[in-house]
Amino acid sequence: MASVNPIEVNSAQGLHGLENLITEVDKLVSLPDIYYRLEEAIVDPGSTTDKIAELLRTDPDLCARMLRMANSAFYSFPTKIETIGRAVSVIGLRQIRELVLVTSVVRAFEGIPTGIVNMTTFWEHSVAVGILARSLGEKARIASADSFYIPGLLHDIGRLVMYVKLPGLTHELLLEREVSGTLMFQLERNLLGYSHTEIGARLLESWKLPQSIWEPVATHHNPASSGEFSNAACAIHIADAWVNTNRAGSTGSCFLLEMDLEALQSIGLDTAELHEIGLESAAQTQEVVRQFMAH
Repeated sequence: MASVNPIEVNSAQGLHGLENLITEVDKLVSLPDIYYRLEEAIVDPGSTTDKIAELLRTDPDLCARMLRMANSAFYSFPTKIETIGRAVSVIGLRQIRELVLVTSVVRAFEGIPTGIVNMTTFWEHSVAVGILARSLGEKARIASADSFYIPGLLHDIGRLVMYVKLPGLTHELLLEREVSGTLMFQLERNLLGYSHTEIGARLLESWKLPQSIWEPVATHHNPASSGEFSNAACAIHIADAWVNTNRAGSTGSCFLLEMDLEALQSIGLDTAELHEIGLESAAQTQEVVRQFMAH
């Protein structure tokens, strides 16, 4: 990551300020060119697994990180994945794309100064939400449940943008939250006209990621406002509330989140099932986080 250069709060207010904020942060963090080249290769009917593996090998650091994640408890492949060629042939292109995306995002933000945010606890919370959102979707027999992991993992990426570009404001809001008890996303919206949810969604959209990722990120605090991807938004909302309540990591907001029980009902689960699934999912989190933070 390039050096962190905060911006003035007044330049970040309102919709114009949101666009200014995204433009500024995009100068510091972005997906690598290899991610977009991979996207092109995947949709190219002339591509082969060998060609895709060869493309990935052009970034050895990315490959090493991918292999560590591929061999984590989250993916649970029956045999160890030791080479990129085997990864491409065994894992499948959808999960290769997922691994490259996750690896790239983690790498993009890893240079944030430790005094601003504890990245280990940030990713611990994020991974816990992603895993639980996927598990909830699977328990509810939602056909697209596998796709809930990525927006769940990235649901608070807007907080990282705020830590990088608005660190003073974030510190002030944390202090205000301690005094007032008002949730951070509400304080953000009161001052800026939007919250970390819109920041994260807009950044992901600017990276040309699909709506199935950025829409649930935008609406996870208000899943009733979601559209086509409401199941994902509901699952992430529920997972975020459960993980906060059970203290699995922190992205800077440790106050209990009130769960919208209609979101739980809408995916056809009850609170007893949620708690059972939450405990099962939590067991995977620590090992996956170790893979995230390994260099």
